Amino acid sequence: MSGPRFFFMLITDYWRLTTFFHFCLSPFAFCLLPCFFLPSPAFAGHGFSSTFGNIEWLPEPGRTPDSALYRLDAVREAGQLLLARTNEAKVQLCLTFAREKLAELEAMVKAEKADAAKTATVRYTLYVDRAWQLTTESATEKASLADLMANAFLEHQYMLSVIYEELPASTRAILFEVIAAAREKYQGVTKLLSPKKKGALFFKEEEVRWSVEMAKRLEEERP
Repeated sequence: MSGPRFFFMLITDYWRLTTFFHFCLSPFAFCLLPCFFLPSPAFAGHGFSSTFGNIEWLPEPGRTPDSALYRLDAVREAGQLLLARTNEAKVQLCLTFAREKLAELEAMVKAEKADAAKTATVRYTLYVDRAWQLTTESATEKASLADLMANAFLEHQYMLSVIYEELPASTRAILFEVIAAAREKYQGVTKLLSPKKKGALFFKEEEVRWSVEMAKRLEEERP
């Protein structure tokens, strides 16, 4: 067995043992224990079943911040939000637009256009901030919107950490800014969740933590 492969297997085993240890100490262990025995066809490529097996990946970027017509997208998005009648519809739109900004960010990082990547980051932050505001202001849908956002923010962190290795080293570090922003919002919305809902996200949290840590190690080991 090659050195890198052996090291990777050690890291994987460490992650699994650490996750299991934290799980056993959690108040949700008894309720979630059957999950260990459920078969799953989806694997994350690192030796264990992925909690993100059915994730909807980022869309095609469409018009990107380096385009002279990019501002037209902002006008269109503002119009759609204005026409949305409910908080839920507006939050859904904000999260849809946020995913589009992540796709734009990926495209601009690939093209090594740092300024345009920063613009996509700013636009992403704008939409997640708006979604957070709408959620906290909701009188009747706060819990359901918080659950929707919590899952979205975990997915955002996971997707960015997975694609990190494939992106140019010269511009990809900005992804950690977006991951940090998504993590901060995630920590906020989970305070609006019931203990049961929060506990159901345990394995996703751990997989995100592991994936982000692997991306950070890539950056630390860069010459």
